[in-house]
Amino acid sequence: MRHLSVPSSMTQQTIDILRESGWLHTEHRVRPYDDGRILIPLNDNTPSELPSDLANFPIIDANPIPWNSRESWQARFTELAGEGVLENIIVSKTHEILGDLLIQRHDEVNDQYLPAFIQSKMETHPRIRLMLLDHGVKGEFRIRDLQPIAVRTNRLIWGEELEGLESNLLDPTTDVPENGLRLRLNPSRVYFSSKLQYERQNTTKELTQFSVELGRPINICDPFCGVGPAIAPLLRRESLVGDLLVNDLNPDCLPFLFHNLKPLRGLELNFPQDNLVEPTSGIFVGCMDATQIPSIKDQCGRWDALLVNLPHQTLRLLPALLPLLRPEGPMRICGWTIIPESEVIELPDKLSRIVDCNVEDIEVRVRKQFNATDMLAAFIVRR
Repeated sequence: MRHLSVPSSMTQQTIDILRESGWLHTEHRVRPYDDGRILIPLNDNTPSELPSDLANFPIIDANPIPWNSRESWQARFTELAGEGVLENIIVSKTHEILGDLLIQRHDEVNDQYLPAFIQSKMETHPRIRLMLLDHGVKGEFRIRDLQPIAVRTNRLIWGEELEGLESNLLDPTTDVPENGLRLRLNPSRVYFSSKLQYERQNTTKELTQFSVELGRPINICDPFCGVGPAIAPLLRRESLVGDLLVNDLNPDCLPFLFHNLKPLRGLELNFPQDNLVEPTSGIFVGCMDATQIPSIKDQCGRWDALLVNLPHQTLRLLPALLPLLRPEGPMRICGWTIIPESEVIELPDKLSRIVDCNVEDIEVRVRKQFNATDMLAAFIVRR
């Protein structure tokens, strides 16, 4: 079985990255190895080529060591719910961890066994502060409808005991480790997908190389920036980012954006409707319909790179954003889209028509199955 071999000092940071990426094998042990290194088990979803922050750690084949039955949530669940329930009743055994939150899809849990789920998962994940049920997305911003069902203070609190607790105890604001950063966000107020972490790493790699080719910092426009997960790692690279435009239609993103982007931290939040502000020299921030940004004359034709991270609407919105790019000379478009699996093969041709470029200028990577019929695909347009 594949394991990642890391220095002992990097163990927890690496586990956090693997867990957020969905690559950590949770049913086998993290264990010591030779020369003071640690082996971390990888599951079958782990790609053979790891992102840059993990690429220097070797992957080795080693015999896995299962968790002791008393240490797995599945074993504890069976103690509470009885033999056979986990195998025959529960739809899914997975969950998502964001920072100190554990999120469980409501439609994958049998309500009869919810107390056993809460106890078993919270007892065996001692770093989790808050457990929530995910009832799906709602509204134009596709924000998750999250219901707190358990909180850890000096003890585990759940069920009727949650009533009357101070609201701050149930606040799902958290810090999510990603790409060596900690991104502050509240998944009940803003859109955030940990599934795009690998794509954000590829974006950093692509734009770093683009800057080298140009021999200067590049001007980057992110009109659907959310809380800044694509931009934050770019700003860590010395002399990579020149001018910057970050915008999101959801006003709840802005306080988190100003926290997560170091040049904006501590600056005043003040936004006129349907316009951009320049809170610090060379950085434009907006809270407006992204397709209206090209109507601001001085924003057209000034950007070297365009990020398009609205997967459900990328192909529909991309044509309206093209005037933001430099009309001549090198440019990059880095985007993500969700399309029917049957249409993946047509994506390069479709993009070439939208952008008016050669198919050879387009790189498409099919990342993963999004649902039963659709795929998540990443693309780069180079000119």
